Amino acid sequence: MKKNARLYLLLAVAAMFSCTAKDEPADAPAAAMLSEARTLLEQKDYSAARDTILSLRQRYPQALEVRRAAILTLDSVELLEARDSVAAYEPQLNAARDAFHQMPPRLNGKTNDAYYEQQRLVMAMDQRYDELCAKVKFFLRKIDIDKQAN
Repeated sequence: MKKNARLYLLLAVAAMFSCTAKDEPADAPAAAMLSEARTLLEQKDYSAARDTILSLRQRYPQALEVRRAAILTLDSVELLEARDSVAAYEPQLNAARDAFHQMPPRLNGKTNDAYYEQQRLVMAMDQRYDELCAKVKFFLRKIDIDKQAN
């Protein structure tokens, strides 16, 4: 009986020290990963930055302050990636619109099928563009809310 009590006491003490020992050192490597993610973000390597942050969150669940900062960084990754997508997509959309406006709806008294195909393409591209813009607005609001929460 005494042997079991000593064993339980020893396990309790070991558990206490293991919990406190994990909290402090987890912040340093987690902070290093966050710094790496921010560097990748500056280099516009959004996928690698996102993967680094997700890995940080999985590896260091106890590094709460670093994880809070990582949320803002992840939101920034999503925002900047969406802004870059909008900037790249807008010229394509404008070119498709211009091509559509230059096409006649009818040729030789017949329906111009290419005109209506181009119209459908422009409408689909408009919808995609609106979705990208909505994503930008969403992450702008989310970042504001996350900053207020911190």
